[in-house]
Amino acid sequence: MKRFMKKIKNNLMWLLAGAVFLVSCGGDGETGIEESSRPGHLITGEIDNAEGLDAVLLMFEEKKEKVIDTVQITNGKFEFETPTKELREYILIIGEQQMPIVMFLDESSDVVEINGSYPEIGDNYTISGSEASEDVKDYLTFLTPFFAVEQELSNRLIALPPNDSVSFNAILVEWDSVSAIQKDYAINYINQKPSSPVSWLMLKELFPPGGLEFFDTTDFQYFEQVASEMRGKYPYSEYPDLIDSDLKSFRNQLDLMNQPPLAEGYGTDEGDLAPEINLPNENGQPLLLSSLKGSIVLLDFWASWCGPCRKENPNVVRLYEQYKDKGFTVYSVSLDDDRDPWLRAIEADNLSWPNHVSDLSGWQSRAAAVYNVTAIPSTFLLDAEGRIIAKNLRGAQLEQKLQEILG
Repeated sequence: MKRFMKKIKNNLMWLLAGAVFLVSCGGDGETGIEESSRPGHLITGEIDNAEGLDAVLLMFEEKKEKVIDTVQITNGKFEFETPTKELREYILIIGEQQMPIVMFLDESSDVVEINGSYPEIGDNYTISGSEASEDVKDYLTFLTPFFAVEQELSNRLIALPPNDSVSFNAILVEWDSVSAIQKDYAINYINQKPSSPVSWLMLKELFPPGGLEFFDTTDFQYFEQVASEMRGKYPYSEYPDLIDSDLKSFRNQLDLMNQPPLAEGYGTDEGDLAPEINLPNENGQPLLLSSLKGSIVLLDFWASWCGPCRKENPNVVRLYEQYKDKGFTVYSVSLDDDRDPWLRAIEADNLSWPNHVSDLSGWQSRAAAVYNVTAIPSTFLLDAEGRIIAKNLRGAQLEQKLQEILG
């Protein structure tokens, strides 16, 4: 499950963008711009079956995403100019395609050419003029067969009955075999091209599907290697700092997972008293989990970037509205590390209960460590005394349990 979440998160990361100037293209593909006077890269494209569609160019910069501009494809062609030749990640979206075209452009590139056909442009495109961008294409081509397999494994995990550890572990064994192939590909690439920004993307392949608790800490060497090599080649780039931040986060999380045991009677198994959580709410005020004693509480670990979490939210909202007058409430712990997406997701998903907390520490959240949460969504259903009744109930299973308790 954790691996599935990582893949989702990184797929969304590919859509990050920043400031770029666009120059719309004439039908003959001539730019009229002298190469010596062009401050950045020239990106040209010829896409079959895409006449009149919008081409959108994005850029990832300073940890933010920005849609720069849109140009209409005319005579099957489009053209953009970037503002700099320094390393940046660019994302190109044609029409309503599902898979974007990801490019890493740096000082070694000048003119980049993209060719393909719509609507499967994300799968069939070719790119020239940028070695790193060609490597991204090869990487995505390699990954494509695994997407359906991982989705199927994820669906099987979600459908498992609570506490079916035998089936859960069997699925993880299958997932491990798939992940091992991807990990070997990533390590081989990192060893060959540690300074490539594509190596930064591939670091995600080093995470085991079972979660951080199964992480091989000797793999930290690859994070350190990529950060060091990229810092040497691109001293201005933010990517090494992002890798260093991830390293700090992972190490802190592993330290938290090894913290001293809880007091007698408290734990995370069914029948245990739920450990206390004291985190700030949306207004920065502390909100104790124990303050909800007397109610049946769904302790829900989630995040705005978690696809399965957002998919389950409508069901939790429906059950909250159905049972809130009978003593049911929700205590939501977000593993977001950015306040704005967290609050936007609360509003967008209409999470109407008042108990939303987060220390905005992502996977470093102490609450997640106390509850041994290594994958989300993760839930704990508590009785009126704060004792754990059940774990990881979702959909019909959660509804059935609440009906048994509250009628």
